[in-house]
Amino acid sequence: MLPKKFRLKINKAGSEKWPNKKFIYTPLFKFIYRYDEKALETPKVGFIVSGKIGKAVQRNRARRILTEVVRKKIKEFPPQIEVVIIGNKGLDKAAHEEISDQVNKILSKINIPAK
Repeated sequence: MLPKKFRLKINKAGSEKWPNKKFIYTPLFKFIYRYDEKALETPKVGFIVSGKIGKAVQRNRARRILTEVVRKKIKEFPPQIEVVIIGNKGLDKAAHEEISDQVNKILSKINIPAK
C-alpha cells in the first residue's frame, strides 16, 4: 500500500474533469496525469481496476502488483503530479517484471512543463 501522502482520492468524477490532462497508453494500463501547481511537493497516485479484468481475486492481485511497482518508483515521479492508472484486460495475467518495465517506460515519457 502506498503511504497516505502519495495516495490520490478518486471520486466518481475522478480524472474526467481534470483540465490539461495527458494520456499515455500501454498494453497493460492507461496512465492519465496532470501537473497541479497548487499541489504539495509530493506526487499523488490513484488506481482503478475495473470488473472487466476478472473476478475480485484477479483484480486485487493486479492492483497489489501495480501498487507495489509504483511504491518502489514513487521517488522517480516528478513532484506536483497527479496520476490515475486504469488497468486494461491482461493486467491480471502480467508478470511483476512486465508491469515494472511498463512503468519505467512511462516515467521516461513524462515531460515536465516549463515554469
